[in-house]
Amino acid sequence: MDRDETLSRLDAIQVRSLARLREAGTDRGLLVELLESACLLELAKIETTSIDPTSYLQHAVDVVAQMYPVAGVAATVTMPGRESIVVHAGEVTTDDQLSALGAGDDGAGAAGRYPLVGGGVTLGVLTAGAPKADLGSPTHFFEQVARQVAQGLAGVLHSDQLRREVATATASRVAAQLVDEQIAEGLEELGLALASFPGVIAAELSIDHDAVGPPLRLRSGYWDYDGHAHSIDSVTLEEGKSRRLTARIRSADESTPDESAIRAVLEHLVQSLDRIASTRALREEAETEPLTGLGNRRRLQRALDQHLSRARRYDERVAVFLLDLDRFKAVNDELGHDAGDAVIIACANALRDRTRAYDELVRLGGDEFVVIAPVPDALRAGQLADEMREHIAWRCNALLPADWGLSAAIGVAVFPDAATDPESLLRAADIALYRAKDSGSDGVMFAEPMVTDITAKVRPRPRRG
Repeated sequence: MDRDETLSRLDAIQVRSLARLREAGTDRGLLVELLESACLLELAKIETTSIDPTSYLQHAVDVVAQMYPVAGVAATVTMPGRESIVVHAGEVTTDDQLSALGAGDDGAGAAGRYPLVGGGVTLGVLTAGAPKADLGSPTHFFEQVARQVAQGLAGVLHSDQLRREVATATASRVAAQLVDEQIAEGLEELGLALASFPGVIAAELSIDHDAVGPPLRLRSGYWDYDGHAHSIDSVTLEEGKSRRLTARIRSADESTPDESAIRAVLEHLVQSLDRIASTRALREEAETEPLTGLGNRRRLQRALDQHLSRARRYDERVAVFLLDLDRFKAVNDELGHDAGDAVIIACANALRDRTRAYDELVRLGGDEFVVIAPVPDALRAGQLADEMREHIAWRCNALLPADWGLSAAIGVAVFPDAATDPESLLRAADIALYRAKDSGSDGVMFAEPMVTDITAKVRPRPRRG
């Protein structure tokens, strides 16, 4: 039987009880004793192992208010490190209103306050309004109610604490054990763990850190529900760069989630991401081309795999730019290899100037370079290609004699429009580069989009006439 059915049944019990108490000749003492026993029995039936403290208290005051003829019942609980819990049932909403009720209709006593004591600790107070019928002195009954509610609340708090500890331990473990090869899967698992905290119905992680590439936002749980959102930020500084992680937690009620526990999880996450970034830096030393400091062919393959894996998971686009320098052979032949090396270094620096920390830059060899960059669409890819082309010409020509006119040709292939696997994407960018060079120096060409409609691949068969 759910809570609504329980309360509906208790409403009927109270109506019948009031009618019998007001009948002449009824043994009122026996009826009051039966009513009080029934109320205490219903309180004992409330589940205490799988609900939160607020829900338990609300259910408890509902039971009393709807079984025992009083104007209203309220409970206030204050615990260190948590927001106060205030619940009420009946015709009142605050302790002040309860106190102002005074005597009941039949001249019974005024409202009373009863401490909720569990484990020798005062957890809060139960406030009962004036009786609606002559029930004698309800003090003894409400003292029993307060003891029973306090006992149930202590059990709920213990279970709630265990759930919080388990949820915190699970989320902390996931955050601490994050690995580079499965970083996306680990972050999604962490989002689910945060959404499993007691009282939480949804969680959102916003991460701005080099280890995850472009800023990432992950959501888990019921975000369509009109709950209450709470933001918890974690900002760290490392070598002058800021790293921001934000957890938005949506709770079912106005209670604040365990901020200290969630912040501890974010600290574990920051440490894991910093560790991943440091490991990548060490690994990249072995994958670095010595002249420019850019990546080599080994890094190209790994970077393509990682970028495309993320793009598939989050429905993103990735652009591959393949470029080489026009007239670079003439630089080596006419000005010498030292001048050629200086131009190559200038080209690498120009690419750094026009890309972001999470874009991948690779020198294939000679004057050939590859840039892998997540983009929102092909338009942005074209803008980025033009920016790189213009900046390369400016940087490189600054090292050459006047009117040398060195430029760059760039071929662009966008995932998943041009291809859906690393090898095909590089091949598409290579074909686009040769088209750019065939059309003249200092140009940008896009790879042709894949043909996905089979009817476009087959020529219609002519009709016989």
